[in-house]
Amino acid sequence: MKKQILMITSSNDLTCDYLIASYSDASFFRLDFDRFSKYEMEVGEDGFHIESNEGSIDSQSCQSIYYRKPVAENLCGVFEEKYHSFVHKEAYSLVEGIAESFEGRCLTRPSVMRRANNKAVQLILAKQIGFKLPLSSITNCPSNIVAAGKGDRIVKPLAIGTVVSDGVKEFVQTNIFDERISTENLKYSPAYFQEYINKDYEVRSTFVGEVEFSVRILSENKVDWRKMNNTILYEEARLPDEIYSMCVTFMKKLNMSFGCFDFIVRNDEFYFLEMNANGQWAWLEREVGVQISKKIVGYLSE
Repeated sequence: MKKQILMITSSNDLTCDYLIASYSDASFFRLDFDRFSKYEMEVGEDGFHIESNEGSIDSQSCQSIYYRKPVAENLCGVFEEKYHSFVHKEAYSLVEGIAESFEGRCLTRPSVMRRANNKAVQLILAKQIGFKLPLSSITNCPSNIVAAGKGDRIVKPLAIGTVVSDGVKEFVQTNIFDERISTENLKYSPAYFQEYINKDYEVRSTFVGEVEFSVRILSENKVDWRKMNNTILYEEARLPDEIYSMCVTFMKKLNMSFGCFDFIVRNDEFYFLEMNANGQWAWLEREVGVQISKKIVGYLSE
C-alpha cells in the first residue's frame, strides 16, 4: 500500500485543496482540525492511528506530515462557552503530539514553527546574521517607540493578525503609526514599531530547504501590499547571493525546512522585515508560475 502524506489543516485551506487537485499521483490523508469530532484518533505505544469516513492513516502508513493551518472546531451548542478553551487545548495537544512525535519528515513541527514565528526571536537573529533592518522596537512602553526612528513609523501586530467576534473576522494589518492616537493601552498589549522606509518594491522569498522561489511585488500601496483594493504587479526574481546565504543561515539556526521571507528594497538595498514559518505561497505560483508546490510535494515524498 502506498504511503500517505498527512495534512493537518482546516476545511477552508485552499492551499491544501490546490495540492490535492494538482498532484493526483500523491496520496494525501487530510485531517481538518475544524472537523475534529468527525475523526477517531488514538496515540499509543506503537504510534498514532486516525480514522474517518474517507479512510485511515497510522504511524506505519504515514510517509510525512504537512502541518498547515489547523483552526479549532466550533463548539457552540455542544459545550458551555466556558469549556471551549479547555476542549480546544485538549484537541490541539493530541494533534500537535502526533506531529511532534512522528519520526519521519514534518513540514513544519509546531514547536519549531512557534519559535521561528516569534517576532522578537526573528529581530535579534536577523541582526546577528547580518541582515539590514529598519530601525525597530518591540515594546509595551510608549517612550520606547522613538527607537524606531524620528520620521514616519509603521506599527504591526506581534503574533495574531486577526480578531474574531460573533463570527466576524477583523484583520490587524501594518499601518502608519498615528501619534494622535492614544498609546495608553500599549502597556497591556505590546506592538512592533519600525522605521518607515519608502520602498521601491518588496520581495517575497519562499524557501523549501535551500531552494529559493522569489517574487518581486510592486504595489501601489507603499505601506502594506495586502490592503484591499490595491494594485499589484508580480515578477519572478532572484535574491542577491549574500541575502540568499543569510536566509539559508537563518533557517538552519531555527531548524526550518520551509519559510517565507519578506524584504523591502530601496536603492538596491534589501531590508529584512519578517519571516513566516507557515506563510501562504499558492497565489504566487498562480501569478508567476514558480514551482513551489512541486518542491513541497517532492520534499514530503522523499
